[in-house]
Amino acid sequence: MRAASMVAIAALAGTLCRAQVLAEPTSRGGARFSQWNVSGRLDFQLLRTDASGAHPMAETKGVLMGAEIETMATVSDGVRDVLDLAVQWPYATGMSGPEGRGRQMHFGNAYAVVKLGLGRPNIRVGQFVVPFGNLTSYETHTRPLQTLYAHSLGVRIDRGVSVEGMSGAYDWWLALVGGNGPRGDNDGRPAFVARAARRLILPSGARVSIGFSAMSGSSMPRFATGIDPTMEHGDMGMSAHDLVHFTDKTRLGFDAEVEMGQDVWRAEMVTGRDSDGGVNGQFVQWNRALTAGSEITAQIARWHQPAGTRLALGASIGRQVDRDTMVRLSAIHARGRVGADRRRETMVVLQVAREVPRLFR
Repeated sequence: MRAASMVAIAALAGTLCRAQVLAEPTSRGGARFSQWNVSGRLDFQLLRTDASGAHPMAETKGVLMGAEIETMATVSDGVRDVLDLAVQWPYATGMSGPEGRGRQMHFGNAYAVVKLGLGRPNIRVGQFVVPFGNLTSYETHTRPLQTLYAHSLGVRIDRGVSVEGMSGAYDWWLALVGGNGPRGDNDGRPAFVARAARRLILPSGARVSIGFSAMSGSSMPRFATGIDPTMEHGDMGMSAHDLVHFTDKTRLGFDAEVEMGQDVWRAEMVTGRDSDGGVNGQFVQWNRALTAGSEITAQIARWHQPAGTRLALGASIGRQVDRDTMVRLSAIHARGRVGADRRRETMVVLQVAREVPRLFR
């Protein structure tokens, strides 16, 4: 089923690209790859976890969180670029989550971007990061500290099609996705996602981005608030159905990012409804560049849904050892409630991440 879906996606992207080339003047040299690159990434983490609650635990382990290869290519018609292609392949990862869904939130990008020309929107087809809130601008894939998406949306990478464009100081996205991540749709009804953002430069020189997002979908995954769904199998004495089950979702979100000198502030607020009641979440993060190649981050994230509440505090300090190697020490303390059950969890992570910019050219 997955192979058939990807073949269909590739065929659609090829059709769109050919249609665009035929619609343009024909004084061209023909379609060709103008650039391509195969890069890699290794991410090793040493984790210490202490948890209390129905099932207390204390564990120290080393995990290869990611050994991945990413292929990117651009097709030109001889005058301009008309198609971008990207495929992310996780060779190995210790990331799991309930039913393997944590892994699928971070790995599996595979899409084509059809470029319709200057002043026109782009069309993205395949598996890609859902354009909701700060997911469009903040790369969570390489960091232990995460935002609201896992509990708010239940997905990060999903299958579908997106139309993306800009007009002056505004950026916008319209997308239809399956609503169940890379594993495919649950009920044959797509989830609708829309986002608009405004870019500003204040008199002080601060760069500001303010965005509004909306999402509506049926039979989407919802995770228990006692666990981090990107990392844990976590049982808490709960059944598989209680760890992750499916609900209709509507979401409205506001997000902002402010760059002021060495400091970057990020914030997101989400409200909406699940099938059984209202939900809301808040996220605030501060990041400061200490010196060239080093940074410090602190954040707070809170999520409430009918079945429970989760509050997580996080901090990290990172140092760029060389151009391609980052060492980061992070600490996360979370408190989750599911009904009458309460769980506290503290995780300390020493991360060594190595980028390999060019495996092949």
